Amino acid sequence: MQLMRVLLFIATFFIIWGCSERTDNEEMPEVLKVGILPDESKAELLIRYTPLFEHLTKELGVSYSLIIPDNYQDLVNKLSEGRVDLAYFGGFTFIKAHDDYHAVPLVMRDVDTRFTSYFIVKADNPSDSINAFSTKSFSFGSKLSTSGHLMPRYFLKMEEIVPENYFGKVEYSGAHDKTVYWVRDGKVDIGVTNSKIFDKMLKDKRITKNEVRILKETPPYANYVWALRAGFDVSVHQKIQNAFLSLSPTNPQDAKVLNGLDANGFLPASIKNFQQLHDISHELGLVDSHSDH
Repeated sequence: MQLMRVLLFIATFFIIWGCSERTDNEEMPEVLKVGILPDESKAELLIRYTPLFEHLTKELGVSYSLIIPDNYQDLVNKLSEGRVDLAYFGGFTFIKAHDDYHAVPLVMRDVDTRFTSYFIVKADNPSDSINAFSTKSFSFGSKLSTSGHLMPRYFLKMEEIVPENYFGKVEYSGAHDKTVYWVRDGKVDIGVTNSKIFDKMLKDKRITKNEVRILKETPPYANYVWALRAGFDVSVHQKIQNAFLSLSPTNPQDAKVLNGLDANGFLPASIKNFQQLHDISHELGLVDSHSDH
């Protein structure tokens, strides 16, 4: 019995030691599990990203499995559990995924280096300032959204506005297009949303200028990024990054992919691109203290 205990102890030691010595050396999987931020309806997400995924699988020589999470936090969770390999994060969700689970930034669209949010109201509302909406109802997007919560909250703070004290009611729609519809339908008096998604909704006539208008645009900040979960070999990082970077606006087929993403191309991404968001998220107390490492 004593010998069995010793052998069990030795076996357990080597299992734990082996796990602690794991290196980042996973090769490219045969099926790449791709997760995308659920910032619009599923139908719109499929229209927007399917051409990109087809390009990536052609370049990488693998197939893909698309995962649309229930919400922003669910995407972070799925990456941490290995159920997502490659994820499309907003800046704020990326900060959480990087701080807590060492997600590796790969690329961002050219437009993501200077992103903005719109504060929006019904088109027939004559007000010309956020100050006119004190005691009125207000909507953010998701609590983990950069353009629908983090940065708008920060810019409101710069104007000495604490939403919960200033507005009569503060809600979270969970998605940018839903915020727009809430304003259009009168569910809330004012909302804040992703500028690119709002512009696209006007372009494809999901909304009209007679229904909703822009009250104010925020200053620019860095936002979205494609990131890989920890554990992959650096060669996998490079292959996937190069597949994105190979998209050229001068190539007609590539241009169709990029146009659907509201981009002229992709750029290499670094954690340095998101230092401002990291600092602001901590300043506003929107991340857990254990995430700060």
